[in-house]
Amino acid sequence: MEVFILEKNSGNEAKERIIKAAIQLFSQKGYDATRVNDIASAANVNKALIYYYFKSKEDILDFMVQSLLDNAVLLTVDFIQTSIVQMVKNGEMEINPDRLHFISETAKKNFLQNAFKFYEKLIDYVIENKKIIRVLMIESLKKGKHQDSLFRFMKFLSGDEENPIIKTISNAGHDFVYSNELILFNFFFSIIPIVSFAAYFDDYKAVCSLNDDELRRSFLSVYEIIAASLISGSDILLKNNNINI
Repeated sequence: MEVFILEKNSGNEAKERIIKAAIQLFSQKGYDATRVNDIASAANVNKALIYYYFKSKEDILDFMVQSLLDNAVLLTVDFIQTSIVQMVKNGEMEINPDRLHFISETAKKNFLQNAFKFYEKLIDYVIENKKIIRVLMIESLKKGKHQDSLFRFMKFLSGDEENPIIKTISNAGHDFVYSNELILFNFFFSIIPIVSFAAYFDDYKAVCSLNDDELRRSFLSVYEIIAASLISGSDILLKNNNINI
């Protein structure tokens, strides 16, 4: 998937240059050390043009974060629509509060294959956007306007009726509930590892003497191990009923 920021064929080439320049500078110099003048110079635009599109430097980062999040949600909703919803409509899967139940081994196998393809797309997406994700992670650890940036992902883990992910799943199976346990699991054991992987991708690669493809494949193989641990017979568990939280 092409790097996030602007829709293809938007015709807004100047704004795209501003965003790309800001990503590069935030990554190289740090967000705090980058000035709007630096961005204007790197993007080869007038400073006034930046303020035409954005209220401030903070607004540029906000735009990046929201675009990053929106495109990740689009990827997720597409997977849910084409895999989960379609399988429910075909009578191949049932959505229960604590598990996904498959009517056959073939249905379960097909779902896992589709889930892995989705995860591959998601990993490739965060790798492509690793620079801005690293900036996002650094800024989220500081006190200030962007310290809650990572928690924007929580909006799409909640049971809010306006959550596009929840709405898509609910259209297929009304029994599905985003429990507090599931929200916590998805945030700390799904979102945070993926964000960390992207943020430290180049550092880990250098320390372990791996190339891009080797590190990518290693991370995906770990995902397969984790996914396998959630399989119980004809079900994929969404929670462990033996553990009370």
